[in-house]
Amino acid sequence: MNYQEALAYIYSFTDYERGDKYTRDRAENLRREEALLELLGNPHLQYTNTLIAGTKGKGSTAASIESVLRTAGIHTGLYTQPDLHTFRERSRVNGQLISEEEVAEIVPVLQKAVAQLQANDQFEPFITYEIGTALAFLYFYRQHVQHAVVEVGLGGRLDATNVTQPLVSVITSISYDHMSILGDTLAKIATEKAGIIKPDGIVVTSAQAPEALLAIAHIAQLRRAQMIRVGSFEHDPAQSEVDAGQLPPLRYRYQILAQGEKGQRFTVHTPERVYADLQTPLLGAHQVENATVALAALEVLASKGIVWDEDALRRGLAAVHWPARLQVVGHEPTTIVDGAHNNDSMQKLLTSIRTLFTFQRLIVVLGVNKDKDVSHIIASLQDVDVVIATSANNPRAATGAELKELCAQYAPGVQVYTANNSQQALDLALQIADKQDLVCASGSLYLAAEALRWAAAHGDSTAASEIEGIDH
Repeated sequence: MNYQEALAYIYSFTDYERGDKYTRDRAENLRREEALLELLGNPHLQYTNTLIAGTKGKGSTAASIESVLRTAGIHTGLYTQPDLHTFRERSRVNGQLISEEEVAEIVPVLQKAVAQLQANDQFEPFITYEIGTALAFLYFYRQHVQHAVVEVGLGGRLDATNVTQPLVSVITSISYDHMSILGDTLAKIATEKAGIIKPDGIVVTSAQAPEALLAIAHIAQLRRAQMIRVGSFEHDPAQSEVDAGQLPPLRYRYQILAQGEKGQRFTVHTPERVYADLQTPLLGAHQVENATVALAALEVLASKGIVWDEDALRRGLAAVHWPARLQVVGHEPTTIVDGAHNNDSMQKLLTSIRTLFTFQRLIVVLGVNKDKDVSHIIASLQDVDVVIATSANNPRAATGAELKELCAQYAPGVQVYTANNSQQALDLALQIADKQDLVCASGSLYLAAEALRWAAAHGDSTAASEIEGIDH
């Protein structure tokens, strides 16, 4: 079997990331994944791991934790999704993508185990994500990984990654997304995310909305788990709930010292000490919050024998890279790519742009999946100058015409153009932009991936260096 044949097998299963709405009965998800992994020798139980759920910030937090551990000399695995350019991005060991040869070598092993389970007609068919998760876990075992940092795909409670037994569970920012699956309130969404909390375990969370925090605290209490909260030094939005004894106080608090186009400096106050003047190259106040969550999780890991020192912390955080998150890919005009894909993340993106950059007009190249809260995303754009509505090459993507119609309704003062695809949209953005303007491509990670490939073709060396193959 070669790599293309291996990919064809993986994508032969229903792929809800690139296909239609999720319709599968989720009740047997974990039992199905556990059965597959048991046939493979339970590779996911042969190394320790950190498990990270959340609406936004999961990937950045995972990358930060992994970068520090790798800097400390720990043999790491990193499992994230979705990928931007190639399926191989989902599984990394010591920062390196799994090779095409390794994928092709592992897939026949998975194929045999899946065929055995299907012959017994015990479960509904697997989905692509579940096959990819098992592949990553087996790959980490074969590579003798010491500690894996694992990002949840969707929700948490019934996600395939929740078969693991993490040393620490992490829940990042909670906002509205995947509501048809996870629920239509922050409490319901947070309850699904909190499904990764293990009995007698530890959960670190940067969730801020009291409604979400109370749901997480309820699950933690039921499972006798310790809850560690992370937030800003200046303000705790759940202080009244803390005062009422319903929530623990913030234990890890960050202060932003400086923000700029090249990165951020910040200080973190922990229960035991102060880490002064830390640095991250990731932009936006929300990335300081993610880095602080990473630090809190790392201190839990240290208490459980995953040892790192302050030098590794500082160098690891300063070296972390996570593409398509406020990534600058051009100048004159300043051109940015970001994967914001819900209302909360779009608002944070726009706030960060206005904080970090100086410009005359803000031109947004917008491509959104139609199963997202498109109307609220567009409403958050009513103060931008120009929107170029387009669609990524994804069957879930709304068309440029559909987005234009919604712009007329929810952002009526914005000048709107349409383009058939992301390349045409970005070319048009450069045509209408002056050197002092700012162009931002956002709305989905699929659009962000296409924008990065466009930037690489237009001479951005960083974007080009990150693309190690294109599978889709």
